[in-house]
Amino acid sequence: MRCGNGIVQVGNSMATVQALCGPPTLVQQGVKESATTVGGGYGSESHTVGAAVPVETWTYNRGPNQLLVNIRFVNGRVVAINTLHQYGN
Repeated sequence: MRCGNGIVQVGNSMATVQALCGPPTLVQQGVKESATTVGGGYGSESHTVGAAVPVETWTYNRGPNQLLVNIRFVNGRVVAINTLHQYGN
């Protein structure tokens, strides 16, 4: 997504996105449960370790002639940029 003279890309930090685009119009916060199986080597049992990972979706309203854009962050990094089928105001 282009913001001013910069481009937001997957992998950017929240700070980078805010520096390029300014504050979002809307912020939705949540938590994603993550599980990893560890162990299971010779003579041992495997077990699952869980973790709560912070997730945020920022919505940018760039004006009446521009489509809304959602930027999804997991653990403070951009993982998805989606253009919505709705114009801003």
